[in-house]
Amino acid sequence: MISPAQKMQVDEWLKEADKCIREGRYIAADEWLQKALHVQPDSTTALSYQDRIQFLTNQLSQRFGLRDELQMEVRKYRDLIIKRKSNQVNTFLVSARQYLEDGHFKRAGEQVSKVLVIDPDNTYAKALQQRLSELQIDSATGISKESEYKFRALLKESWANGRPAMAQQEILANVQKDLKIPEETRTNLERDVRNSFYKEALHEIWVNGGLAAFSDEMIDTLRSKFEISRVDHSSIEMALLREVRKNKVRGMILIVDGDEATLRELTRTLRLQSYAVAAAISPEEALATIKMAIPDVVISELNFEKNASGFDLYQAIRSTGKTKHVPFFFISETFDRTTEIIGRRLGIDEFITKPIDYEMLHATLSGRLLNRDDQKSFPAKR
Repeated sequence: MISPAQKMQVDEWLKEADKCIREGRYIAADEWLQKALHVQPDSTTALSYQDRIQFLTNQLSQRFGLRDELQMEVRKYRDLIIKRKSNQVNTFLVSARQYLEDGHFKRAGEQVSKVLVIDPDNTYAKALQQRLSELQIDSATGISKESEYKFRALLKESWANGRPAMAQQEILANVQKDLKIPEETRTNLERDVRNSFYKEALHEIWVNGGLAAFSDEMIDTLRSKFEISRVDHSSIEMALLREVRKNKVRGMILIVDGDEATLRELTRTLRLQSYAVAAAISPEEALATIKMAIPDVVISELNFEKNASGFDLYQAIRSTGKTKHVPFFFISETFDRTTEIIGRRLGIDEFITKPIDYEMLHATLSGRLLNRDDQKSFPAKR
């Protein structure tokens, strides 16, 4: 309810608006109406005046021989309405997306409905409406998707600065129970949230410092902060570098070595040469990484602990169609003649001894990747 004084003020503004409409000054009339609607949004008189202006301008726009001043007034008013509708649509869509992210599906649907009232053919609004419909259907077959979205929003708030404090963890546990989120679902949601924050942090570092800024200390600090596994780190970094520097990254290299010092040294050196690098400490980690991002070259230790062999990793990679032709290098302190002969017969591309000659390694990688690009440039022979 508005006060009597406000009601008198609104009536005065409506009188001015009516006067302007009669004089054909539709922009001025709209300004008075906006003031009235700001104080009394449900004013039927103000809304009827808006409809009246809309009708008059539509009629006048179809007439010939209007004086220039009136033509200009009609054109400006129609442009004003188009711009206002566009702003309203954008505001509602932003709200709908935010409500969806926060798990408030009903509110998101209300915002989408408002958009479709203004613009019935809005493609994005229709897509959002379809998405909301799908989520509601999904919720009938299992865990409520609305609950998942709400819990994800809380996880994002809790993990924004790293591992939540004990008090926040207790809140998460209580909300998880209230929303009936299974532990496995929580684990997956939490992992997605942590990975997204980690990727954002890496992107910020990339923007400010480039490839050289990806130091071991920086990565270790961020991985610890967001509790990121080595496999997830490799996948995230490779995906990030593909996104932000497609035309400058020389290639994606997967390094597999049980020795942390070798991993760090190789990773740091190759990054300085503008390679994107994923590091794995075991064949199992390497295969998990490859499932998420296929490298251009694999550089692997010959032997690992627990009797694991680099040859087993090689066979696993070459037995899969997507990685069948990925170049594979072995690194080791020594290679006996028999091992190298067997390796060459099996298809191992290069044997690199430690300590590594990085100039030679860079030349070898450049050659391999250049051949790859040349092959892509020509159609396959039939």
